[in-house]
Amino acid sequence: MNPVLIVIPTLDQEQGNSTGKLAQATAASPTRLAVVHDPRGQGFTRAVNRGMARRRHDEDVCILNDDIFGFPYSWLRILQDALYSESRLGIVGPSGRSASSPSVGRLGDTGICRVKTLPFWCALIRAEVVETLGSLDPAFIHYSSDTWCCIQAALAGWNVAWVKPAYLWHTHEGSGFRHEWREHDTRVFNKKMMSLVLK
Repeated sequence: MNPVLIVIPTLDQEQGNSTGKLAQATAASPTRLAVVHDPRGQGFTRAVNRGMARRRHDEDVCILNDDIFGFPYSWLRILQDALYSESRLGIVGPSGRSASSPSVGRLGDTGICRVKTLPFWCALIRAEVVETLGSLDPAFIHYSSDTWCCIQAALAGWNVAWVKPAYLWHTHEGSGFRHEWREHDTRVFNKKMMSLVLK
């Protein structure tokens, strides 16, 4: 298994650092940390891409929100074991509070479930997928770059899965709301999806 670069986009440097230290201490896997401070609030996508730019060629990437306050020991190893359990699994995510189904889950759940998309409040992406797709699509400001990444991965022949036994305590069910960003990103997403239909 590859080492992992944990990318944490944050508006609060101290909170991002605290979450990152806790994530690393409980990972049970080799990790490096990229806490990306976004003081001007330029959006999730740009901050994540700044972190992903620090990736070494042999590293998987774990995108992680800064509002996760509970990590069971070996949480990342559980995700990695799942990611490498099938040769074409490219992106996996845990259970936890989320505004987006299906990965809400409950403590004690077991098994791996194939899904079409995952919310990237926590997502582990295989190095080969990052090499193929690059960073998140910068056409998106804050919303839907995760969904589009999963769709692009599927088009490139990779599967996406929800890893039920990896449960993280996630504070927020949503990533905040900025109406103008959501309108922009919805228009971008719909246009991109229409381009796929018309191919």
